Amino acid sequence: MSDHTDLDASAGRILASLLARSHLLEPGTVAEAITEEAAPLGVRSVRIYLSDLQQRHLKPLPGPDGTSAPSLAIDTTIAGRAYRSIRTQRGAVSSAGEGQRLWVPLVDGTERLGVMEFTVADASEPLQAWFRALASLAALMIVSKATYSDTYAETRRTQQMALQAELVWAFLPPRTFATSRVLLAATLEPAYAVGGDAFDYSVLGDHLHVSIFDGTGHDLAAGLLASVAMAACRSTRRTGGTLADVVASAHHAIAAQFGGNRFVTALLCDLDLVSGQFSWIPCGHPPPLLIRGNRVVKELSRPQRLPLGLTEVGEAGNRPTAITAPEPAPLQTERLEPRDRLLLYTDGITEGRAADGTPFGIERLSDFIIRLSQDGTPAPETIRRLHHAISDYQHGHLGDDATIVMVEWMPDHPLEILTP
Repeated sequence: MSDHTDLDASAGRILASLLARSHLLEPGTVAEAITEEAAPLGVRSVRIYLSDLQQRHLKPLPGPDGTSAPSLAIDTTIAGRAYRSIRTQRGAVSSAGEGQRLWVPLVDGTERLGVMEFTVADASEPLQAWFRALASLAALMIVSKATYSDTYAETRRTQQMALQAELVWAFLPPRTFATSRVLLAATLEPAYAVGGDAFDYSVLGDHLHVSIFDGTGHDLAAGLLASVAMAACRSTRRTGGTLADVVASAHHAIAAQFGGNRFVTALLCDLDLVSGQFSWIPCGHPPPLLIRGNRVVKELSRPQRLPLGLTEVGEAGNRPTAITAPEPAPLQTERLEPRDRLLLYTDGITEGRAADGTPFGIERLSDFIIRLSQDGTPAPETIRRLHHAISDYQHGHLGDDATIVMVEWMPDHPLEILTP
């Protein structure tokens, strides 16, 4: 198809037809539908791979006949390179020698879902642009249908998930989000047994709300703690509440439900996307780190409010006791500069220990982020690699949940580095 006008017209009709089909399309048949509809573009086959929760492997969705291809390692394959770089990669010619193979990133907004494998007759740039459009449409279809079926959740898992982790994952927003004014990337581990750690964020108008939580324990009650904290914060935030209102609501909800036996450390934060004014309330939680110009400027250490659910520590059967009237929440502020980055983390990140007892530490955390940033590694990939570094540092046996959220104000060229 050398005539670009004819190509664009044909591709437009294909996209329109897929949109029409998407309303009744079963979750497991997206690749099959694209293969059928995109035949006029020289598409001979399509297969969808989704990243597993720990972002180590790309796992294929089963084909229409129920068969499945092998999983692909994200760190060592061409498909994995497409996922890591968020750039289309050309693979080897298909095994039958008929057509070329392309690996196209599968991205919803800026959240990496996986990759699409296209076997095509022609891989010229004009056609590749339309294959990227097909992958974008596939991502939208997958996300829109994920709540109606376990197909995608089952594909992404490599082991059974603990009940508390099911609770937390059900509440979590996507791990990557970006606009022209802000970029956020997050991760948490252990993915299948996370207990009381969680994060949350929301953009409303000119403000980004972002929170990180660390509930006591590693059992089902820990998952409930994190879920109650997130629910209380969202409920108050969505009715126009201030950060102080959010803190008070979460405190009362946790104290009422757990009666002083459990509590949650947290950072409740707000970033003014116009001015760069960063406001936060620290609730017994490690302070944020401020990175500017590829160096850690400082820890944003401020006077702390007690953890959510507690306002007084006493000895009642060797447990903290909670009362219902918390002290006023201190609102802290810091003015950011363009491209400043903030790291919010739970203590499982810095206190995780190697076999000799050496903690991972703040210096190793900040050096890791800065080194990859200097290499031009996109933020989602930086956080993915950090996630693995922390796990590998402890030989895969984390002593505590480990969660990190990185926020960058006024990021540099987010469209170019975060989208295919």
